Amino acid sequence: MNSDGLEGPRCLLNNVDLISVPADYGRGANDGAYYPVGLLTIGSHFRRKVPDVKISVIDLQHEPHFQPRADVVGISASSTLNYRKVLSVAQQAKAAGAIVVLGGPHVTRLSTQVLNNRIGLIDYVVRGNGDSAFASLFEALQSGSDLHCVPNLSWRGPQGEIIHNSEFGVSWKYDDFLPLDLSLLRAGVKSYWNTFRTRIDPTIDAAFVVFSHFGCGYREMMQQRTGNGKQLSRWCSYCSLNDPLSNRSGDAIVSEVLGLIRSNGVPRKSNVLLKCYGDNVGTQQAMLRSLASAIERSEEWAQYNIGWTFYSQSSRVTPELVNLLCRVGARNLYIGFDSVDDRIQLLNGLGTSASTHQRAARLCYERGIKIQAGFVLGNAGETTESVEKSLRFAEALTTQGGLERINSAIIFIIPGSPAYSLLCKQEPWIESLDELPTEELQWQWIRHFCPDLGQSPSEGLAILKQAANKLNQLLEFSPQASMGFISNRLAAEVSQQNVFDK
Repeated sequence: MNSDGLEGPRCLLNNVDLISVPADYGRGANDGAYYPVGLLTIGSHFRRKVPDVKISVIDLQHEPHFQPRADVVGISASSTLNYRKVLSVAQQAKAAGAIVVLGGPHVTRLSTQVLNNRIGLIDYVVRGNGDSAFASLFEALQSGSDLHCVPNLSWRGPQGEIIHNSEFGVSWKYDDFLPLDLSLLRAGVKSYWNTFRTRIDPTIDAAFVVFSHFGCGYREMMQQRTGNGKQLSRWCSYCSLNDPLSNRSGDAIVSEVLGLIRSNGVPRKSNVLLKCYGDNVGTQQAMLRSLASAIERSEEWAQYNIGWTFYSQSSRVTPELVNLLCRVGARNLYIGFDSVDDRIQLLNGLGTSASTHQRAARLCYERGIKIQAGFVLGNAGETTESVEKSLRFAEALTTQGGLERINSAIIFIIPGSPAYSLLCKQEPWIESLDELPTEELQWQWIRHFCPDLGQSPSEGLAILKQAANKLNQLLEFSPQASMGFISNRLAAEVSQQNVFDK
């Protein structure tokens, strides 16, 4: 490639590493139990497009000491909470002489900041869906052709100027990039199943990630509305997800699932769990009806014990939705309770209330769907009293039965979320950063948006950490999330591991 980014000498590129990086601040409840489906989508498409080049997907949850050595190293910056570790892996790759490409939600939102701040470390950023873009970038580098033609690419031009190529011109469809080739996983898919059995459910024989839909119908609806003066945010203030609303046909979903089961040698009668990482399933009733019909028509599906885990707002958990969830075999429903204070739910655009929380819990209990309860502490307007409401509600859930998991989080600022935009207006210096200091931004958030939480932002943050740890202790033996903070339990585990390593 010559200095103007048009045509230049071919690069001899023989191998590619795609790396999934765990959070370096906190932990998700499912860490290590589900494979990185986004990287597998990219890798599977790449293998079909460039079959002569070796490509592997490496998950540092399963290979923490892996050292990148490939000619091209792609790293997923999936969150603010893993970006520091992403930069560390990028340094290892660059030291080994690799071309370093970043992708994922964090750098999609901050591509200019990344390229401004990481000269000499990050060569390219792929924004949004990376399936076609990554393969096109590799082919352009390999052939020395014009980088301007690579969709979704952000890069530096001949004078160091930052160039953001246009997005892929064709509507992205998940099914266009299937089937997933799980043989790309260096650690092997069975390492995830073993982790799932150890950390989550010992009765599961196999677990797969399957998207049934994309986007959040609630968010899309609220984008069309104007604020009512009582809302700081029109939709969930902490949320940065922005996939356009779409869904798949039931037949396509069933075909993908059965293909995964066959290609990975899962025996008949096995206990299989499917994890849908799609957004609010409560707005996807048409998809659920299509899926239920396809499942009920499939004789092969009935030869396995297949269940689902979905996510929904509590306000969308109605008798009709629960009936559909039961028809498709939902075993678990992650409900974003987040706050139990109606004032805070309105202020933060959560679209829920204490009464919808109670109804959702009751409906799930009545139909035998296990609840995974999510709480986000530190939403705008949080007070000691509102925190106590959430704690009391969580305690009540534990006494009713049917509660499988509590995921606790302290709000952390994610680029692309309403909270990020609100805080940047108060603290403009944040806008130039690609690496966001979690606790410092939490402190600033509390200062500006939770002024009645404690006597100072520091005290407010301490109150949130204490409450988050209480939530983590309510279900002692369940897998736990520690998002936006380091829980006491996680700190003890890390300390014990450090002693073991020594």
